[in-house]
Amino acid sequence: MPVLLLALLASPDAHANDLRGRFGFGFHAGLGSVSALSARYALPTGDPKINVQVELNAGAEIQTDTPMALVAGGRLLYGVVAEDNLSLYVAAGAAYVNDTTWTGVRVLPAMGAEFFLFGLENLGWGVEWGLQIDLGSEFALRTVSGAPAVTVHYWF
Repeated sequence: MPVLLLALLASPDAHANDLRGRFGFGFHAGLGSVSALSARYALPTGDPKINVQVELNAGAEIQTDTPMALVAGGRLLYGVVAEDNLSLYVAAGAAYVNDTTWTGVRVLPAMGAEFFLFGLENLGWGVEWGLQIDLGSEFALRTVSGAPAVTVHYWF
């Protein structure tokens, strides 16, 4: 029993995955019908538990028999919970979307989770849920269509 108590007292503190001042590159599937390349920068803050990120996205699909599909936009992410290998965040952004059926601006409030597998602390896997508010020739308000949006980023 004393050995167990000593082991518990000597265990290290848990630290959130520190992304401050780092760049992440990957993709974001969920802005439109086209997956987008994604670049994130985690702003430097005074505390590693405060995670603020800026994200830029761009994607295109070019086929000879259909019009070009395009998505380009940006988002701001704010971490609300930081654990060892998990970050829960809220996000807000906007994107220009040119699908085969609709063209306009899409406003994207969302919440999500980015997790890091043990041993792969630089590779972040994420899922997001939220709304799509379409402003263009037609107005539409819907939850993110289909399954939750998926993100993958490698952090440098």
